[in-house]
Amino acid sequence: MTQHQLIQFFLPVLILLPVLYLRMRRMSKPRPLKLGRLWIRPAIILLAAGLIVFLPQPHQAARHFAALDWAWLTLAAGLGAIGGWQWGRTMAIEVHPEDGTLMVKGGAAAILVMGVLILFRMALRTGLAVEGKAMHLDVLLISDALIVFTALLFTLRAVEMYVRAHRVMGTAKGTVQL
Repeated sequence: MTQHQLIQFFLPVLILLPVLYLRMRRMSKPRPLKLGRLWIRPAIILLAAGLIVFLPQPHQAARHFAALDWAWLTLAAGLGAIGGWQWGRTMAIEVHPEDGTLMVKGGAAAILVMGVLILFRMALRTGLAVEGKAMHLDVLLISDALIVFTALLFTLRAVEMYVRAHRVMGTAKGTVQL
């Protein structure tokens, strides 16, 4: 590896490690969960993902997906949904005993998921840059699949947290709600 390649590889890692550490410290502390605002981030992410994947880009014509492309996008969506639901389950949700507000606390598993996704993306980007054309891979389709995966990951995490927060509130009030 040349010095430029080493810097290109290690610089994101050196930036990523402190960011993940600070994020883990922040997530390990309980913070208020605002149910009324829980839908905003997933809505923005889904809208952005839809615009990126389905609208024509300025430098190319409208993209038409083949049946196999739709299959890959569906697989990415399914895996993102499963991962998001599991990630949402790792978040501890409870009612604050003094003021009755919902509190959420993330776990180390959530940070582990984020770290693995970032490392996977870095490895995939490097691998595709080196071997993508030789293996006749559609880099744009892979990019779209990762966007769809991420959008569903964050959306289903919020949905699972919303459902569980309602259940926790119902239990705190004495009645179970869905």
